[in-house]
Amino acid sequence: MPQNDRYRTRIVPIEFEANEQLESLTALDRVTLVFVSNGSATININGKIWSLSASCVLCISKYDSINILNKHKFSAKSFSFNPTFINSSLTFDALSENKFVYLEDEHDRNLLMSFLNHTDEFGGIIKIPSSMHLRINEWLGIIGSETLAQSDGMWTCRIRRYLLQTLYLVEELYLSMKKSGFKNEPFTEKEHVEIALEYIHTNYPNEISLETLCKVVNLNRTSLNKRFKERTGHTAITYLINYRIKIACEALRHTNLKVIEIAQACGFIYDTYFIKQFSKRMGISPSEYRNNYVER
Repeated sequence: MPQNDRYRTRIVPIEFEANEQLESLTALDRVTLVFVSNGSATININGKIWSLSASCVLCISKYDSINILNKHKFSAKSFSFNPTFINSSLTFDALSENKFVYLEDEHDRNLLMSFLNHTDEFGGIIKIPSSMHLRINEWLGIIGSETLAQSDGMWTCRIRRYLLQTLYLVEELYLSMKKSGFKNEPFTEKEHVEIALEYIHTNYPNEISLETLCKVVNLNRTSLNKRFKERTGHTAITYLINYRIKIACEALRHTNLKVIEIAQACGFIYDTYFIKQFSKRMGISPSEYRNNYVER
């Protein structure tokens, strides 16, 4: 059921299930993220048979039809939300038409591609590398705790923050699958840069140095940066900062968290350095960016 906000007179269109059994997933006017942490299941999605096995996520929407065929030692948690929870412009009608006035809204729409763009090749199932398993499990655990506890008046902001972080990881994995033609390639065959990108996308809230990334992929600084520039157009650390700013933009638009809180959540130890890097890349300060979005 949708949540009654105990701090404000409103209904929040979200729902968390700690023990998801796949029985009633396609709720009206919702998309649902299911994180399978253990076991396996066979399900029929829109007339096609798919297999779920830990670790993976299942991304579905109200448009999907699902039947459970069997489960084995299955364990999962899920979070359902109306897309307007992350951006008021993302109504299902607007998503269906895929016409948005502002570029920021298009970016937010892209976070939902894995929920809405289902085909015969892709049914919404995304394998999760072991390096990301604990992080996603942690973030969904925080989302679940805040959904149930509503610890203070900022509870929806915290949920939105961790949801956006999770959706960014899912988006990166989805785009990687799309690039390979939705073929499930073994994670062990990933190239050095793919491993480093995966590490950045998972651990960006933590302190990461070039030396850290070199150790992760077992390359020297020159080789790693050369391969990074060939793959992304940027050095490893420049890509890391850009990715953190990308996450910060989402948090500035869709939460009421203080700038210093967003800076720390995105991996910047000092808010002054965050403001400097943000202003350099975006042309305005974080506060101005937020105010412009609110005024619009």
